[in-house]
Amino acid sequence: MARVELMLRENVPHLGKLGDMVSVAPGFARNFLLPRGIAAPATSENRRVLARKRERQDAEDMARNVELAARAAALGGMVLETTERSDEKGHLYGSVTATRIAELLNEKGFEISGDSIRMDETIKDSGSHEIELHLFGETSVKVTIEVTGEGENREASRAEILAEVDANEEAEAAESTEAAAEAAPEETAPEKAAETPEDSE
Repeated sequence: MARVELMLRENVPHLGKLGDMVSVAPGFARNFLLPRGIAAPATSENRRVLARKRERQDAEDMARNVELAARAAALGGMVLETTERSDEKGHLYGSVTATRIAELLNEKGFEISGDSIRMDETIKDSGSHEIELHLFGETSVKVTIEVTGEGENREASRAEILAEVDANEEAEAAESTEAAAEAAPEETAPEKAAETPEDSE
């Protein structure tokens, strides 16, 4: 059966882009493309109209690609920081999810949905973790998230406090020793006995 030539009025996956001339089966044209307004007969007027529309879309796509490339450059290598509840060994009581990472990115002015964040599993320990972000097409970038556990902070603070207490006690002990030394009476050397005439003989 003879095929039908049509012009696409929008991009169609696996078929073509807006303005492309395509050759399809009559049934596909009659039952799907034409009733839905996805394609139009290849008349001279449609060619002219769709050619202008294609030019506008190509210009918009180019501007969008430039914007997305700049966005990828800004995101690549970015370091995010978050503090989460944890025990003293850094094991998180909850986990850092894709939604949480999206929130951190949004706080920096990048609107990224959780679906664009590629994670094999959620983050459950403190430390440095590398995350992949899918931006568009085949373009992805990697960012690093530094997770600090509150439990670790408490342990560090406790150690700092104890170290400060020890230092203060040592300083006070040193001051007490010095004060005691200053207060003690100075020992006087024994006086030399006066010589008598008999001794001089």
